Amino acid sequence: MSHNNDSDDDWSETQSVDSCEAYISFESIRDPSTQLEEAVSFSWPGIYHCREDGSTEEEEVQQQQQEDRVLRKITISTLLEEDDLAPLFGGCQWAGTRLWGAAVRAIQYIAGHLEMDESNNSGSSGTKFELSSSGDNKTTLLELGCGLGVPGMIYHMLGSNVVLTDQEDILTQLEKNVEDNFPSTVISNEESSLDSTFAKQHYIRAMPLSWSRKGVNSLLKQLQLSKAGFDIVLNCDCVFEPLYGESWHLLNETIDELLKVNPKCVVVSSMERRGPADGIDLFIDEMKEMEYVKSVEKVYYEEKRNIEIYVTRGFEK
Repeated sequence: MSHNNDSDDDWSETQSVDSCEAYISFESIRDPSTQLEEAVSFSWPGIYHCREDGSTEEEEVQQQQQEDRVLRKITISTLLEEDDLAPLFGGCQWAGTRLWGAAVRAIQYIAGHLEMDESNNSGSSGTKFELSSSGDNKTTLLELGCGLGVPGMIYHMLGSNVVLTDQEDILTQLEKNVEDNFPSTVISNEESSLDSTFAKQHYIRAMPLSWSRKGVNSLLKQLQLSKAGFDIVLNCDCVFEPLYGESWHLLNETIDELLKVNPKCVVVSSMERRGPADGIDLFIDEMKEMEYVKSVEKVYYEEKRNIEIYVTRGFEK
């Protein structure tokens, strides 16, 4: 499925090219003859291409001028496979092929790259992203409703182990994009051994997940993380009632179960406000009442794009 040059669907308008897009050097790749989008590409500041011998250009900074270094570029297809094509007006599938501003702000926040000041910190005392110590193990991140999976991919590039999840009907696209961009660290779902995840010290994996307590426990069991859970749980623009209905109830159940498994887990929810009927207030209010949720704090607000970031924590023992 391709996308036209409709300025309402993403950042195609010149006046909309803002700091979100510029920060990750975002580029829409279009068919020259039709101008239909086929893929998107992005890079992350400070992550450079690897040479064939495995060394990075960053390691050879003294052998060449800094401006000669080339940032590593990730290219992601936005074309759904024929079997995954959504019915007419299938907005959920279409949304899963878009990169939204809330996703960029979320990974900036988690990576510590988001500038916080009095205009956007919501008066919060805990604006800086912090994790409880996880020992010598790599940080683990679970992205819920990941769509293209850009935040998770970036966090993997920064050194963490990442599991990307979304509906099964767009997973083919997600799996292919992960395999194409991370051939040496990807864990394929075709690998039969349950130990394959732990055979690689650094891994990324794409898996289907239907939001529910049962679904997330099944995922944790498959990953052999039933006791440890995840360090970070991320969801970006997963709440918008006109498109997704009241699926936020199931999202809250999933988050609550993940906090039950690992009370030290940090849940980051990044969302763009799109009107009073978007369902975000209902989602946040319900989240505050979930059994294993101790606190929900708005840590970031951006007026220009109407983006809010919330951090949810459990009852640490």
